[in-house]
Amino acid sequence: MKLIIFSDLHANWEALSALQRVESQPDAVLFLGDIVNFGPDPKRCLDWVRSNTTAAVRGNHDHGVAFGGELGVNPGLLAEYRVMRDFTQSVLPAEDRAWLGNLPLSQDVELDGARFHLVHAMPSDPLARRLSLVSARQDDLEAELAQLSLRPDVLLVGHTHLPGMRKVGETIIVNPGSLGQPRNGIPDATYAVWRDGDLQIHHLHYDHDATQRKLMMLPIDPDVVDRLQEILETGSA
Repeated sequence: MKLIIFSDLHANWEALSALQRVESQPDAVLFLGDIVNFGPDPKRCLDWVRSNTTAAVRGNHDHGVAFGGELGVNPGLLAEYRVMRDFTQSVLPAEDRAWLGNLPLSQDVELDGARFHLVHAMPSDPLARRLSLVSARQDDLEAELAQLSLRPDVLLVGHTHLPGMRKVGETIIVNPGSLGQPRNGIPDATYAVWRDGDLQIHHLHYDHDATQRKLMMLPIDPDVVDRLQEILETGSA
């Protein structure tokens, strides 16, 4: 069985299109939050996630577009967040904003004989807890798993935009990184693939120049455009 797992799309249609081209016909698609914000194509990306995912959870940017506020936002990107949140709210119909707000904060699914728990950030704080799997202490990861009533085979998290994989006891914790706004030092998108019990993180080159050009056409502050283009170009915030 083939599962595609990705997170932090951030309204980047070019990255999502590239994923569809290289990973055709999965048996299931699991999405870990942040469909919208920072990118130029919120409506198109939202429609795709709504129509094509097996399970999806709400990210803090989805929450911000639906309800307002700045929960879980990287302090270094607060100005960009505010501008793009307002833009996204202005172009999404009310029913789409409501749909974002109704996405669950977490979800359990059983596929291919394994139990998966999906959450955007971490179980202790689904929208804001920022914990890198590369540098987190084992005790901190154990404490996160202790938040769950049933210990999953795989805990799937996003939010940091940093791909990583750790094993804690019998549970594998996986962050697929960000498909739409990578921040691990290279501009390639990242995502994860489960294939018959084997779980791997993949890197994907896509046409980020096209996304940058679309950002230039938006009716927003040019300084915000420059900053978002820089992140796409460098893969670093």
